[in-house]
Amino acid sequence: MSAARALSRTIETVAYQLDTVHCAMARNFHHSLAGKGFRPKEVRALAVVKEHPGCDQTTLGRALVGNRSLGMKVASRLEEKGLLVRQGGRDGRSKGLFLTSEGERVLGELPKPDTGLTARMISSLEPAEWEVLRDLLSKIQCTVNADEETLCLSSAVRVTRGPKRGQLN
Repeated sequence: MSAARALSRTIETVAYQLDTVHCAMARNFHHSLAGKGFRPKEVRALAVVKEHPGCDQTTLGRALVGNRSLGMKVASRLEEKGLLVRQGGRDGRSKGLFLTSEGERVLGELPKPDTGLTARMISSLEPAEWEVLRDLLSKIQCTVNADEETLCLSSAVRVTRGPKRGQLN
């Protein structure tokens, strides 16, 4: 097997393993919310708004691994439930998202995304191994964040490019 093919198989295996872990954690979290009337993205959104009061829908959408549209949909559902409000944002055009006191209370009562599952998944690791895994995943997350930022910037450029003022298409 060529070195390039071996590397490709290794990357495929790592991607598969990461996806498997992600799916298991998502399933576990979804199961822990059963009967509580909340979706995992709604709980994550409440946590994001608590951590970043005044963030806008675009920031929320990105934090939910989506876009502004997703942020808007989730924010609207949470606003309808009385858990967050839209108030003046960082500029005159945007609205910031803020938890209501009911949102704070509900978030405190809901299960956390990794309730117990992370501890079970890493129980076979030595403390030093867990630290290495955490550090490596942080490095991967930095690359993901940089890629997301590049995608957002290239999307913004495409959106803002259009006919110049006074010019017809």
